[in-house]
Amino acid sequence: MIYFISFSFALVSIMLVVFYGKVMDSNNILFNVVVAVGNGGFYALATASNLSEAILANKVSYALGSFAPMLLFFVVCSICQMQVPRFTRAVMYCIQIIVFFSACSVGKSTLFYKLVEYHKDGNMAYLTKTYGPLHSLYLGTVLFYTLAAIVVGIISVNRKNYVSRFNVMVLIFVDLLVVGVYLIERFISYQVELLPIFFTAAAVIITVTLIRHYRYSIYNNKEIVEENLNKTGFVMFNEKLQYMGCNNYATELLPELLNWELEQKVPGSGGRFNTFLRRPLNNYVGNTGDGGKGRGTYSYKGRLYRYEIGALHSNYRKRVIGYVIQLSDVTDFLTGETYEKDNGQTDN
Repeated sequence: MIYFISFSFALVSIMLVVFYGKVMDSNNILFNVVVAVGNGGFYALATASNLSEAILANKVSYALGSFAPMLLFFVVCSICQMQVPRFTRAVMYCIQIIVFFSACSVGKSTLFYKLVEYHKDGNMAYLTKTYGPLHSLYLGTVLFYTLAAIVVGIISVNRKNYVSRFNVMVLIFVDLLVVGVYLIERFISYQVELLPIFFTAAAVIITVTLIRHYRYSIYNNKEIVEENLNKTGFVMFNEKLQYMGCNNYATELLPELLNWELEQKVPGSGGRFNTFLRRPLNNYVGNTGDGGKGRGTYSYKGRLYRYEIGALHSNYRKRVIGYVIQLSDVTDFLTGETYEKDNGQTDN
């Protein structure tokens, strides 16, 4: 029953991935798929009626162990905005394919399992195994990807204006939890395998984290980008007015953004944002219910800038989940007279 529940939750996680497909990382999509396939294998193993069925189901279940740790590492790299070279990715996939084919040799070779025996306790079937030499390769890859994810996370934690510390800590915790459970199972014989349960929990947690992360991404909110990103600055906030990110051009217009920490309140003083945009943003948030946009202009060192404040909505515009400020240099399009009429602010 516990395997069936894990399999069901894995399918629910895939439904979330499909529903939020436009903001999903491809590695997380594959991660959810292998978790679902692996859980299906564990469920089939638990209901197997003989050794042959159990071995076949066990082979399917190794789709989880063979590829999930690597894909989880890629997800961490994606969240931390660190690129893994294509050649390196190809090598990693080749190694994991070898590991998976090694697991598929069970019943025909003693390289992965030296000995495997079928047992049934009540309505649940399980296998007892004596590991062969190639199983050490499998164990080594699991430990490698876990260590690599931790290293990437530690490096990224200090890049607070690029990476959310909360997201990184969640991913590292999930990774350590899953691998910790596997290592305990590896050395303690237990009929019920807990790995599919924790991998399923990891899939759900990571999917929810990614949905939260990517829906605030400038580059995944294409509906708000009507002009070239290199000509318009975008600054994103969540519903609590915590800073969620910006594009490169916004940092040129508001240099203090480079020092802001993700998912934290805006510093209370200093900078062009506090001088020109904090009050309009607060005023807009206080009147969001009218469905309009906050617009205005300001002047800085002889240049004229126009801003537009809008709300971000959840699917089907049911509720406000954040706010976005669009900024552009309009010196060449607006006259000083228009500026004075529009906003009445003066140079600083």
